[in-house]
Amino acid sequence: MQEKEYLAKLEESLSELMPLDELEFKFMSQDLSNHFDLIVEVSYPDLHFKMLIEFVAQINLSNLKNRISRLKDSAIGWDRAVPVLVAPYLSPKRQELCREEGVGFIDLSGNVYLKFKSLFIERIGFPNKFPVKRQGRSPFSDKASLILRALLLGGRRLWGIRELAQEIALDPGYVSRMAKELEKRGYVNRIDSKLRLRFPEGILEDWVRSYSLNKNQLSSYFCMADSVHAVLHRLRSLQISNNLQYALSVQAGANLVAPYSNFKEVHIYAKGAKEIELLEKGLNLNPVEQGGNLVIMQPYYRNSVFYGSQLVDGLRIVSDIQLYLDLYGYPLRGLEQAEHLLEKRIRPVLEEFNYNE
Repeated sequence: MQEKEYLAKLEESLSELMPLDELEFKFMSQDLSNHFDLIVEVSYPDLHFKMLIEFVAQINLSNLKNRISRLKDSAIGWDRAVPVLVAPYLSPKRQELCREEGVGFIDLSGNVYLKFKSLFIERIGFPNKFPVKRQGRSPFSDKASLILRALLLGGRRLWGIRELAQEIALDPGYVSRMAKELEKRGYVNRIDSKLRLRFPEGILEDWVRSYSLNKNQLSSYFCMADSVHAVLHRLRSLQISNNLQYALSVQAGANLVAPYSNFKEVHIYAKGAKEIELLEKGLNLNPVEQGGNLVIMQPYYRNSVFYGSQLVDGLRIVSDIQLYLDLYGYPLRGLEQAEHLLEKRIRPVLEEFNYNE
């Protein structure tokens, strides 16, 4: 459905979405200043106000925050008016964001939040009636994610297409096409033709929703050692050649950069057969179905998982971004560790620059 069709559906079903006796609506002509997609006059006995409506079809978090900010700015100076975001569907987390920002919401799946003086309407819990397949290439696919990794790890840096392509060893034409997709999703904008990240924490939230640690090929082993720290000591003593690619992740990796909780398994990314053979023989590993203390992961992100890896205390660890992705869905206190990593390591880098302008 196109935006006009969604707005027409809103006009048809608004009384059903807010089934309150004596609540009346009058749809005005399109706002001549083009600040809003629609203005609706609302009457409820002695209350009279306007709903200033902004419609958003793409509801990734970055785009949503951008549209909320624009809606609130446009509503400044309007008397007896309520900014309202309209979408096909808003998840509970996105509904909560609207509440926190003081913006009403109506989704065409049935969820509503509207507050003006003594009038308060809240209807939630309705499932998505408009599931759609994402169009375009996902920025979270293996090669495409190299672009976001460079932007997220780059701090204040603004990237030209060619210099970014050179940094991540991708074709400039491919990077240019993906940059357009990132702009479409509200993840980046351009300053003097260079890319700048926008709402980076929203990007991370969208990313973890499309990623799972189990996308990697996981193999469990038992390593003869008294503790996981002894396993790390044995790994360190292997003195692995720079020509071989491996990196720690999950709790073992996080423990070396932002310690937070105890852990019982060491997770290691190994690029290919040579790395796996070295680890199996060098650590004298025994494959097990359960009760192991080491997991070798053949990466789902074959091209990008090692980008930005870091050497800490003699051991190679994936980037903080990859650590966050792997921890977020890990069942054993992974979410807590991910939030700790975000607070201590990732957010200070992201907050150096105002991405929201």
